Amino acid sequence: MPSTLKRILVMQDNATLALLRQSLMPEGYELLETTSVEQALAWVRESPVDMAIIEMALADINGLELARQLRTEDSTRRLVILMLTFKTELEGKVAAFESGADEYLIKPIQGQELVYRIRLLLGRGTHVRDTRTQSMTRGRIVALFGTKGGVGRTTISVNLSVALQRRLRARTVLFDADFFFGDIALHLNLSPSRTILDLVQRIDQLDQELVDRVLTQHNTGVRVLLSPRNPEDVESIDPSHIERLLDYFASCSDYVIVDCQTSYDERTLMVLEKADAILLVIKPEVGCVKNMAVFSELAAKLGLSFDKKVHIVLNRAGSKSGIAPKEIERIFRRQIEFQIGSGGNAVVMSVNRGVPLMVEHPNHAFALQVSQIADYLGRNLPPVEYESALGNSAP
Repeated sequence: MPSTLKRILVMQDNATLALLRQSLMPEGYELLETTSVEQALAWVRESPVDMAIIEMALADINGLELARQLRTEDSTRRLVILMLTFKTELEGKVAAFESGADEYLIKPIQGQELVYRIRLLLGRGTHVRDTRTQSMTRGRIVALFGTKGGVGRTTISVNLSVALQRRLRARTVLFDADFFFGDIALHLNLSPSRTILDLVQRIDQLDQELVDRVLTQHNTGVRVLLSPRNPEDVESIDPSHIERLLDYFASCSDYVIVDCQTSYDERTLMVLEKADAILLVIKPEVGCVKNMAVFSELAAKLGLSFDKKVHIVLNRAGSKSGIAPKEIERIFRRQIEFQIGSGGNAVVMSVNRGVPLMVEHPNHAFALQVSQIADYLGRNLPPVEYESALGNSAP
């Protein structure tokens, strides 16, 4: 829920109004609904309004003209404007942005996605920037760490990245930080022609052009940084490289999903310290549960709060021969936030074919449970806004 009440001016058709009420009002947003341009302008002139959600073409309203008018008045030029429309043509999108819209979304749109986009827009700030500073956003770093190998960490990392990109339309970077045994290329059927080494070798020359050349673009839109092809090259990667890469990726994306190796070397510790959230992946087995104690001790030394930063993900939950979730919670006095049932042959087939289950079978139980994690991140860990001096943007 927003920390303070946000007032949103809404000019939409009845079907979209119903979706907005259902999705936004429980989140604490106040909706000012009208189909009158005069009423809309009166509201935004008389009292603070944080956002306008405008239909491009209602019967008696030209959304483009209204957006232009809002941009020309001193009292409303900083208003965040979201344009919704059924129009799919590129010309419509260009016209929306030229009129002053901050974002343009094509209907139909899911309620959870809408909530995420609104939070992101309101977090990024207003259309008009200060002359000395610019409002920027820093993406969130989410590390997935397994208490032992074979817990399904990589499968969850891959599908979570796809869910963030597709479900929330979040700009997502997937970082394969399992440097010795990384399998993300196999999971996504990618050819590792460029890897982290191509960035490490030019770490002092990081810029958008270099990063765009090295990151591999998957057909879902997720951008992927692959691990080295040869194990002997791993030693050329040090913790300072990891820190700089994470900072850079966070500056140009909404989420950075890091698939960590199951070790406690300095590179992994750097990821865990930099992460905004750690998803600790376990299975209901004695070995995994035993290793949770080791992780708990390490987390305490590093100051990683289980209550705020570490979230337990129980994979293959419901296994008849496994330890019951309630027993795990009792032993460690920690809540298991997320439970994912065994995906069975569907998950095995998706990995073997290099096609994430989230792509081919988004309604499969495994995909839906991973989607719940994506929705949680969208609600509780959106990108954060910060002010940067003009000309001194993030690294």
